[in-house]
Amino acid sequence: MSRYDRPNQRLAAGLLAALRGAFDATPARRPPPPGLGLLDWARRHLPHHFSKPPSAMHVWLADRLDTMQGARGLKVNAIGPRGAAKSTIATLAYPLRCAVEATEPYVWIVSDTKSQARAHLENLRVELVENSALADAWPDACGRGPRWREGSIELRNGVVIEAFGAGQRLRGRRRGASRPTLIVCDDLQNERHIASAALREASAEWFHSTLLPAGTRRTNVVNVATALHREAVAVKLTRSPGWASRTFAALVRWPEAEGLWDEWAEVLRSADRPDPAGDARRFYEANRAAMDRGAAVLWPEEEDLYTLMRLRIELGEAAFEREKQSQPIDPTRCEWPESYFDESVWFDDWPRDLTLRVIALDPSKGADARHGDYSAYVLLGVDRSGLLHVEADLDRRPVARMVADGVRLCTRFRPHAFGVESNQWQQLLAGEFLAEFQRQGLLGVAPCELTNYKNKPMRVRRLGAYLSQRRFRFRRGSASTVLLVEQLRDFPLAAHDDGPDALEMALRLAEDVWRRRTEEPLVETTPGPRSPE
Repeated sequence: MSRYDRPNQRLAAGLLAALRGAFDATPARRPPPPGLGLLDWARRHLPHHFSKPPSAMHVWLADRLDTMQGARGLKVNAIGPRGAAKSTIATLAYPLRCAVEATEPYVWIVSDTKSQARAHLENLRVELVENSALADAWPDACGRGPRWREGSIELRNGVVIEAFGAGQRLRGRRRGASRPTLIVCDDLQNERHIASAALREASAEWFHSTLLPAGTRRTNVVNVATALHREAVAVKLTRSPGWASRTFAALVRWPEAEGLWDEWAEVLRSADRPDPAGDARRFYEANRAAMDRGAAVLWPEEEDLYTLMRLRIELGEAAFEREKQSQPIDPTRCEWPESYFDESVWFDDWPRDLTLRVIALDPSKGADARHGDYSAYVLLGVDRSGLLHVEADLDRRPVARMVADGVRLCTRFRPHAFGVESNQWQQLLAGEFLAEFQRQGLLGVAPCELTNYKNKPMRVRRLGAYLSQRRFRFRRGSASTVLLVEQLRDFPLAAHDDGPDALEMALRLAEDVWRRRTEEPLVETTPGPRSPE
């Protein structure tokens, strides 16, 4: 019998028959108050894991998980830097607390591979067996339970925790009649998903069609990940309704002294110096105040500014942006700088003073269309000051729904012109659109053909002049418009470019309508600065 199974000897005499099985009621063994937050709970019971002050990511994630304690059917998604202790909170502290307090009777831990998931389960098992602070507070839960296998454990209080790898068959798995009450997903994808669209699609399909349906509408779900790709599961969840999502970067705000940091990087990279790392550190210490100015980091107690800037050199910019900044596309290889897509480019409600309204459609149904391409509608309105307001509707849809959606958008937006890419117009859509527009009485919005004479990358690059002048505004709150902006931000590296293609056609259509009215250009388009390709 372990020391956790023995009754307190001082209370045993004379009380054992009346209080058989009772626990020691002394303050040292009393469980913590129910209002204790997860971070405070973890500092008390897992001090070896929580010795440093928490970062903003830890606070946000712990707050969301605390909310789960009293609610059902919640979904939390956190994207953060590798090595930032996402797993320590979401895959260790939280399920451990749920297990010992028996608030979640059936818990799943899911990772990219079965071995990774079982490693997380092993961390839980170690705490349950070896952590005396936990055992003192919850003797009915800690210690070796009745079922203690590599991929599944049952605690003494009846809570079951199981570990699974992504892609595993889960249909029909239950604990008795119960489905999982808590599913914790920790890095469901790996580096192979960066290069393979097929792997990303298969992973997303398994997540949505197998993993989530394995629970019920009352199952709580937690997903923590690194942003490996724009189309990774975790990144796409940031655009999904019903998920509380947040993305965190290790380097929150870049230092202002770019020139000094460039000099420092040259010193660090120098092959002619006997001690380049030491020389670089001395250069930094001599200019520290200037080089630190303006910078802010997510978790300075773990990774300070100097550590992160060194990692940027050692990993390479692309890997650093992906692994530490939650930006899975290398910005230096994109057409336009991130500054073109800051908070100022968004608007909430369509202006009342629009002087020109057009809609363009890229059907993505031709012989050269790629698998999985979107049919892209773009609504573009020009206000009296010359700003171009944009809303997108991107979806994968058959011809009949494409036509129905076009009629719906024209009825709502009442454009002065509606253009469709001519390559597919005569083949697929002319008769369908003309018949439906006539049936709906939209006689003033006859669809017209837009002929593309130049290749798509050249056409899309034409948007750069408008972006550099900050002429575009994109409608906030629309998932399709967010996707359009992401495709613009990642161009020409994005997996899809249907949105930018449709935006260029809408712009060309607006320019044509405007020119017919005034014989003047829609906007003076002096080319602006571009990021290096």
